[in-house]
Amino acid sequence: MTSLLALKLFLAPIFVGLVSVIQKRWGDQVGGRLIGLPLTTGPFIFIIYIQEGRSFAAHAAHGVLVGQVALIIFAWSYATSATRTNWVSALATGTLACLASGTVLTAREIPLIPLLLILSITWACAKKYWPAYDRQPHSNEPPSWELPIRLVATVFIILILSGFASILGAGVAGALSTYPVIASVLGAFNQRRFGPTATVATLHGMIQTLPITTLIMSALTVFL
Repeated sequence: MTSLLALKLFLAPIFVGLVSVIQKRWGDQVGGRLIGLPLTTGPFIFIIYIQEGRSFAAHAAHGVLVGQVALIIFAWSYATSATRTNWVSALATGTLACLASGTVLTAREIPLIPLLLILSITWACAKKYWPAYDRQPHSNEPPSWELPIRLVATVFIILILSGFASILGAGVAGALSTYPVIASVLGAFNQRRFGPTATVATLHGMIQTLPITTLIMSALTVFL
């Protein structure tokens, strides 16, 4: 097992657990805002920097920006679908939108300036056309067994994505690398338990803080 995969398997479940607790205490939008921060991608870049050097880390930071475009498309597609259908269909819609956009975006390397332009336009459109939702926090509490299931689901998805990426080649690996594991787990469980408003609010909170990650990853791409 590579150090990077081990880090994903360690950090992602911890982050899912942390956000789940924060959502329970302070609401879905606050939890969602944490997802938009580079709390997982930052350590990934750090490990890559140690293992592979500055140039590779800069390339990885550029890849994070590509993934952000797919993440925004996932979030908007999922949130829009969640207001109309159940969590299975909404998750499937977001997943297909993410993988389709990831396939296009990773087919060839996009220079930083055009990529930032694409990212900014995608983000602005998602904000403008974000589905309306009730901003009152929900009062239901999940059963005690649900948090461990969330953590197991996170690890399972990471292992599945990693396995398929290594088997199916670089093109598929690029598309799969854009898939938002944490957002998909939190979104699906929140919608299943609390209804679509919880998921739409969580993903909206994530969208609001993504520019912070964009600035940090842009700086790493340029200065590393």
